[in-house]
Amino acid sequence: MEIVEKVRVLASNLLEDKGIEMIDISYRREGPKMVLRLILDKKEGITLDECGWVNEKLGEILDKEDIISDSYILECSSPGLDRLLRTRKDFERVIGKSVKINTYGPVEEKREHIGKVTACDDESVTVELKNTALARKIPLIKIASARLEIEF
Repeated sequence: MEIVEKVRVLASNLLEDKGIEMIDISYRREGPKMVLRLILDKKEGITLDECGWVNEKLGEILDKEDIISDSYILECSSPGLDRLLRTRKDFERVIGKSVKINTYGPVEEKREHIGKVTACDDESVTVELKNTALARKIPLIKIASARLEIEF
C-alpha cells in the first residue's frame, strides 16, 4: 500500500486548497489494468467538473513524481447518494438530511431508525425520527449500516 500513501500525501494539498475531502483511495487490479481510484466529496457535494479538475491536476502531479511505474487508470468520483455513512465526519456532512440507520441490536427497542440527523459527536448520532417529534441518540458502535434516505 505504499503507492496509496504516497498518492494520499501528494493529493492532500491539492484537495485541501479546494475544500475537497478524500473519502477513500484504492489502488488495485481490475481486469488487465491497475486502477487508482479516489472517492471525493465536499460539504455541499462535489461536482463532475471538480472531479475532472482533480483528475487532471493529480494526473499531472503523478506523471511528474513518477511514483507508479505500471500502466494505470486514474478515476476521481463522488461517493454517490447510496454510500454507507460510517464515521463522525460522514454524519456531520448529512446533518439536516434524512437517513436510514440499522443497528446491530435494539436501540430503544428498535433496530431500524429513519429520520433527520440533528447532531453527531465522537460517541453517537442523534436522529429526529420520521413522523414524530422524538429524537433518538444512537451509539456509533451499534450502527450496522447507515445511508441517506433518498426523498422524491
